[in-house]
Amino acid sequence: MNRSRTEKGEKSRKRLLEAAAEEFASNGYDRTRVSDIVKRAGLTQAAFYLYFPSKEAVYGELRDAFFTQLSELADAGKQVTPLPKEMTVPKIRENLLGLFQFFRARPRLTQVFLAAAQEGERLHQQMAKLVAENLRTNQNAGHVRPELSPEVAAEAMVAVLYRLTERFLLTEEMTAEELADHATELLARGIVAP
Repeated sequence: MNRSRTEKGEKSRKRLLEAAAEEFASNGYDRTRVSDIVKRAGLTQAAFYLYFPSKEAVYGELRDAFFTQLSELADAGKQVTPLPKEMTVPKIRENLLGLFQFFRARPRLTQVFLAAAQEGERLHQQMAKLVAENLRTNQNAGHVRPELSPEVAAEAMVAVLYRLTERFLLTEEMTAEELADHATELLARGIVAP
């Protein structure tokens, strides 16, 4: 039987992924060694190489899974389009809450990938593109002001959400629910009094 498919093997693999996330967040990618990962996981280097051919491979797997899940959340704006206008703001809050809960459930990976220069920029561009497409679609549906530039708004929204995550969520100063409420007020209603 292939060990990687056994229950024990899956637990070991999961421990290695979790340990790698912790090490990358604590020490950065360049300063993390396979020996650091296996020590934190309580496993051997032989066990590491049974599941991953290199440090790059474990990092890539963590990154790809994070990016895939985050892309799905960033694309949630398309769920607003078919809704009646009165449901727009509650759906925005629901989408933001999902995003903040995702970040909160993965604080170490969030730190790694939002802070990594190359990875963070790639992630930012990917998210901004999805958000801009959804803003444009929702503009056409009458949910977003027509004079707003979807590209400018998307860049600003992604930057604001990253900063709010770093400043309030990862420091545990606010819960995901509290931050979703504040971000919804800011993004859906702005800062100018009516």
